[in-house]
Amino acid sequence: MNKVVIGAKGKINIEKILKKLQKFCSPCQIFDASVICGKQHVLAACHHAEKAFEYKKNISNSLDMEILLYVAGKRQINEAIKFAGAKNNGKYVFLFYGKSLKEAKDFIHNLGLKIDNSLLEPDTKKIKKFGITEKELKTVSKSKYADLVLERIAMLDVIK
Repeated sequence: MNKVVIGAKGKINIEKILKKLQKFCSPCQIFDASVICGKQHVLAACHHAEKAFEYKKNISNSLDMEILLYVAGKRQINEAIKFAGAKNNGKYVFLFYGKSLKEAKDFIHNLGLKIDNSLLEPDTKKIKKFGITEKELKTVSKSKYADLVLERIAMLDVIK
């Protein structure tokens, strides 16, 4: 199924927007952009969450929430929400399943948000939020920093 990941800025009522988003498409999710380390981070979480359901290894009852668990690299739903769930900081990453890029962009524009895909870019501050140490960062080139986050996501399968 087609997946669209878009960064956006602006003020929203998260609860209200999440309800609108769930009516627009499912699965779907809104993340705190301050922990998203690239489009591949979200897509890898989707892949792992889908596999968890396929093999009946899921923690949550919904794919939306399972994706959030993987994005956060957490086993506990409350921890995942606290870590990667959308906050009122004005910087979000949206995930849309089964929608075209145009449909997703139109949805975001209709919310009064400004698309800003630079919010998806990984940086050292974001990566360290996943518990990745300076020592670990020194083991890879800067261009591979986000791969360390993908490794953390994959480790959630092992921990389960």
